[in-house]
Amino acid sequence: METIIKPDIVIIKGNFYGLSSGILGGFGEVDFVFNHTIPEKVLDEFDKLNPKEYVKKVAQDNGIEGKYFGLITAVSMERLRVVKRNEVTAFITAGIKNHNQKINAGTINIILHLEANLQDSALINAIITATEAKSMALLELGYDFTGTSTDAVVVVRDRNCSKFYEYAGPESTLGKFIWEAVKEGVKRSLKD
Repeated sequence: METIIKPDIVIIKGNFYGLSSGILGGFGEVDFVFNHTIPEKVLDEFDKLNPKEYVKKVAQDNGIEGKYFGLITAVSMERLRVVKRNEVTAFITAGIKNHNQKINAGTINIILHLEANLQDSALINAIITATEAKSMALLELGYDFTGTSTDAVVVVRDRNCSKFYEYAGPESTLGKFIWEAVKEGVKRSLKD
């Protein structure tokens, strides 16, 4: 895995298989995962843009060729927190203004890179674990909600990794690492 962090984007490059709940998401093999901060001048007009085309343009503008999962956010990359727990690396940007309202809603984007081999059901389980950890972080910080209306999660695993995990729920070994990394990352992104 190679990580590139620029003022408006984090790009993770590798030989991945995973899933994304973001724009152009789903299951698949990808070479890149990114999270991009939409510039304020674009954000003001974003409701007039096609989000899928915008994600494609971000990829093109950043030299991302091949298959990718891309996330977009209004949250500055200054809020990016990277937390590593054993085989899990979490890349998190979190911002909250008015949850579940269209204007200034904020977003919590989570990208998980797993140095492990998992079956599809465990990848889905990893998204559930990450979402539960995000929710717990918000509750522990005193919020009375478990996310915003535009949150997204990407989970990718290395395609050539031999270490196998059958489960990724919060009580499994891998799930505990996911839980710890996401919970810490969300808290740090919102507080630091």
